Amino acid sequence: MPKAVSTIPEAARRVLAEERRTGGLATGEQNPDLFVERMLSLASADFDGADGTTVFDRGLPDLLGFCAHYELPKTVIVEALKDRRYRRRVFFCPPWKEIYRKDDERTLDFAGAAAFGELIRRAYSDCGYDLIQVPRQSIEDRVQFILDQMAR
Repeated sequence: MPKAVSTIPEAARRVLAEERRTGGLATGEQNPDLFVERMLSLASADFDGADGTTVFDRGLPDLLGFCAHYELPKTVIVEALKDRRYRRRVFFCPPWKEIYRKDDERTLDFAGAAAFGELIRRAYSDCGYDLIQVPRQSIEDRVQFILDQMAR
């Protein structure tokens, strides 16, 4: 088991919060190209700056899902993925209606979020990652599941 685990928050939520704060246009509704570009820059910097054992709340392959969702070309994302590979095993949380909540950054209804989640799941699978489904349990039990899996 690693002594310390760093975490990196989701790039999309950080970009959206910044755009909302500044009145910027880099959102999926206003300028999806710019939104994906900003997420790519942030997620790449997160990857490049990670040191030691790090858990990313979403990663670069997610951007392939965003490209599919917004019907954008994925060439730049594919290029960025060539030099940035996460560990092979990736934790994936399935859609869970009972705990899903919309907020300032998460605006899709549950059906839309589940469909988007499938695009993300497919992106990781297509990139050759082994998906480990996190069970629908309490937060504490999900954390323990992930820590136990990481210790293997």
